[in-house]
Amino acid sequence: MTLDQYVRNLREIVARHSDPVEITELVAPLARQFAKSPELRRPEYRECDAEQGFGVHMLHEEPNHDLAVFLVSWLPNRGTTPHNHKTWAVVVGIEGQEQEISYDRRDDGSQPGYADLTPAGETVMTVDDIARCYPEHIHSVRNVGKDISMSLHTYGRHINYTGRSEFDVEHKLEKPYVIRVADDEYVRARPPVSSVTGP
Repeated sequence: MTLDQYVRNLREIVARHSDPVEITELVAPLARQFAKSPELRRPEYRECDAEQGFGVHMLHEEPNHDLAVFLVSWLPNRGTTPHNHKTWAVVVGIEGQEQEISYDRRDDGSQPGYADLTPAGETVMTVDDIARCYPEHIHSVRNVGKDISMSLHTYGRHINYTGRSEFDVEHKLEKPYVIRVADDEYVRARPPVSSVTGP
């Protein structure tokens, strides 16, 4: 499957469905298929942001920031703080081992800047494994392998445009979360994905 085909399929799914559970169930097998694409084996997609701990390489987003597709590369023993997405997400493991820790929120979110979280489960995602996230799902991700890990991330909306949060579990703090996305010449140079739907 090519990126163009994948994006056309995503557009068809969100045109027909609005429930995040239904959408992620439909997107997951397509994402797993696209994750095998040679398009995703470009050497530059293995580049990581040393300060951030991971590199975020944009493959596609719609003009309004919906349907964002990223390839994310992770340095060993680096990862994210606990965070939510405020949109649905499907993640597929491409290479390496990525630990996901999920959290339950015990407060009602009514106090700005405050969040009381408790760990709720842990999994390790490897090649072809799939994780589905929903708008209020809170998790952290860390590369627990010895080499760079890579995963394909598909979101209902670009995560820097959802108003999402990151959390300090120890100090019970919540604050806005924005990540750095690599300046990808490939995305800006390639023709936009056609708006015509098809197989």
